[in-house]
Amino acid sequence: MSNKSLTVRRIIIFCALAFLPIIIITPLMNLYYGELIFVSEKAAAGSYVFGVVGMLTPALANLLTRLITKEGMGNNYLALKLKGHGGWYAASFLAVLGEVAVALALFCIFYLNGMSFSEIFPSEGISDKAAIVLFQIEYSVIVFFPAFGEEWGWRGYLMPKLCEVMGKPAAVVVGGVIWGLWHAPLTISGHDFGVDYTGYPFVGILLMCVLCVAENAFLTLLTEKTGSIYPACFFHMINNNCSMLFFLSIFGSEQCVAVSDGLPAVQAFLTILLPPTIILGAIGLILMLKKPRREA
Repeated sequence: MSNKSLTVRRIIIFCALAFLPIIIITPLMNLYYGELIFVSEKAAAGSYVFGVVGMLTPALANLLTRLITKEGMGNNYLALKLKGHGGWYAASFLAVLGEVAVALALFCIFYLNGMSFSEIFPSEGISDKAAIVLFQIEYSVIVFFPAFGEEWGWRGYLMPKLCEVMGKPAAVVVGGVIWGLWHAPLTISGHDFGVDYTGYPFVGILLMCVLCVAENAFLTLLTEKTGSIYPACFFHMINNNCSMLFFLSIFGSEQCVAVSDGLPAVQAFLTILLPPTIILGAIGLILMLKKPRREA
């Protein structure tokens, strides 16, 4: 078997192992609760646990694929590799803040016309609010292990394999779409967008694929530049736990929060949350394809 054929075989095995648990368990949980788990109040605890455990399945698929195909643990991206890569580790944190800043700006532009800065972000109790944010960032460490589960699977295994069989731009798109489709059973069950929107669930699945393609570009850049999955893990864990909506709920006025709460999920996603991610993904792809400067 040629190297390329073997790589394709490993991609197929990995995807099957990553997808099957989500495809099987999600409808079983919906059946158990008698409702879609991500829109059911009684399933809140169960859906949270399932979400955390489900994020570990790509890492398990990575490990099992290596064992099944006798690949071994070479090129596993598990080394920390801090030396010489501090800037990329910092970028994994600062990129989240950049996304939040752009999303907040878009929210103010599109939905808070005529309001002054002080009306949007009142200054009362600012030190207490800052402390809450710091606590939330520290709390994000708890999300590290689920984030590791996804990153060691998608960026630590799937993306290097896809880059072996196709160009990087194509690999970013294909890998992002695979990642987005992996979320499909969750999206069908009301995750991220709920179920009350035009085109449910296909519009939600499409939007997740677009989001995942954009995020995949930046996360793959972090992984490739450092030879380690940990910067991508740090981005993933903070991004999942410190969204623009979180910052708005802490620093925004009651009127702002009310406007945000009244926005349909798909509308908020398209106008506020997706654009900064696309910008970040474009930056990631440009830097990934940029040829290293030759020394004179």
